[in-house]
Amino acid sequence: MVDLKKKSIEIILKNQSKSGAYIASPNFRQYAYSWLRDGSYIAVSMDVVGKHGSARAFHLWVNRVVQRYRQKIESIQKALKNGHQLEDKDFLFTRYSLTGYEDLSDESWGNFQYDGYGTWLWALWEHHQLTGDDHFIAQVWQSVKDVLEYLNLVWQLPSYDCWEEHPELLHPYSLACAYGGIKAAIAMAEDCRLPLDVDFTKLKAEEIRQFVMDHGVAQGVIVKHINPNLEKIPSGKSIVDSSLLGVIYPNQLIQADSEIGKATLNKIRAELLSGTGGVHRYSRDTYYGGGTWILLTAWLGWIEAQVGNNERAQTRLDWISDKADVRGWLPEQCLDKVLYPDKVDPWIKQWGNVANPLLWSHAMYLILHEVLKQKN
Repeated sequence: MVDLKKKSIEIILKNQSKSGAYIASPNFRQYAYSWLRDGSYIAVSMDVVGKHGSARAFHLWVNRVVQRYRQKIESIQKALKNGHQLEDKDFLFTRYSLTGYEDLSDESWGNFQYDGYGTWLWALWEHHQLTGDDHFIAQVWQSVKDVLEYLNLVWQLPSYDCWEEHPELLHPYSLACAYGGIKAAIAMAEDCRLPLDVDFTKLKAEEIRQFVMDHGVAQGVIVKHINPNLEKIPSGKSIVDSSLLGVIYPNQLIQADSEIGKATLNKIRAELLSGTGGVHRYSRDTYYGGGTWILLTAWLGWIEAQVGNNERAQTRLDWISDKADVRGWLPEQCLDKVLYPDKVDPWIKQWGNVANPLLWSHAMYLILHEVLKQKN
């Protein structure tokens, strides 16, 4: 029987580029890049299992990317100030080549997604908490400040959501990532005694939090989308989405034990937890038929463990373990319980089989595994 923890670490380390970037999936052509979103969670998983050098290499890769393209931030600021229209390519990209450069070979991918930059700040703070390396945070501090400036400029703009969809809307998940990242930067500044206008930055974080509370909650639960003109989105379009788990944890814009947090988790369980135990993205998901996602199942278990429901969290971990193939690989999603069976074959014909292994799946398994180990 495969030791899935050991195998997951092995897969992640094997598929980390010499540059420090983590490829999203080595066997899926469309994912032959490094996303800040995926990579940040992968780096955290390496930190929690003690592979700090791997996480450090990723953070240094992000640092180089931000410094390479930081001039874009000033251009965005000028454009917004002068009321000029911006295109996707004008923003910092959500994914890069493994060598850390922009890739425009397939412009169908939505590049304006800022959530990964907030997630990187959180992952960097996690790295510091587990290593205590003040000097390393100081080394990348310019990039931290650049990312803060970027988030402050763009968080109110419509963008693609974390599933590369709906660029015409705002998304509580993305907003929560900005909030969580800003809070992480404040913590790093205070803990490492680094220069930052903490009072101003706290006000920015609170502004985002209040915006979500005012416009991103309906009938007591967090919604999937927010209309930029703040008009109510028609019922059915802003449906519950498992990405909203990230609003609760690790970004903690809404607490898991709050009434809104509990109601949102219950809605995700009721509408997106399959009969076999996996978690779907959202009810109208047709990507490969809308299967159950390893990383989302682990994410739900992660939150359940945080609130002390270890039994439920262990059930999620066991479900994931059962989905590993004989090689110990975890895919992006499982197709044994799909929402739209007729949509599976068209995707396979277009892109091939589901991405496998997906490094983010292995990372979330490791995070949940280690959280439960600490609590047992």
